[in-house]
Amino acid sequence: MSEASFQPYLQQPFLEVADLLYQSSERLAQQLNFAAQAIVHAVTTGGKVVCAGDVESGWLATKTASILVKGSGRERPPLAALALTGSPQGAAPTLAQQIQALGHPGDVWLVYSLETEDADLVEATEMARELDLILVAFTGELAAVVGPLLRDTDVWVPLPGSHTAQLFAMAWMALHGLCAAVDTCLLGEHGS
Repeated sequence: MSEASFQPYLQQPFLEVADLLYQSSERLAQQLNFAAQAIVHAVTTGGKVVCAGDVESGWLATKTASILVKGSGRERPPLAALALTGSPQGAAPTLAQQIQALGHPGDVWLVYSLETEDADLVEATEMARELDLILVAFTGELAAVVGPLLRDTDVWVPLPGSHTAQLFAMAWMALHGLCAAVDTCLLGEHGS
């Protein structure tokens, strides 16, 4: 085995993500605040949060719905949230069919797009718009896939980065910040 060190090579992705987070922290915090307010408004007025993601980010949607239901460490009643999943084989209903069946005006359509072309996610986002759901979209800064579907009243959380792995890491951090912000909106600051 060679004694060559791969440490600088292995450190590079972490340094890049840290730099991206530092450069975009203010903008991300602002948009996550808007997203948390939209979610709190929806769930406190009888609505729900419907989460979905493209191929790589479907897991993020599932995790977000799970944390919204059970909370992020502070005791509170469960929030109305669920994650929709598509089926590449077409055996299950499409995302668009699911949101058409489950979505109601005032609900939040929380979508993760890591800039992977996903016709099912785009079609479902179009359906969510038609049903007058509030869109909260986590996308890359290009917002090429679902970004064109956003309205002025929707919330766009632009994730910094240019590679799927960077976008995924940013979305992972952002979803935890979002869920903590929702709990803070509902329960107040820790120790209050």
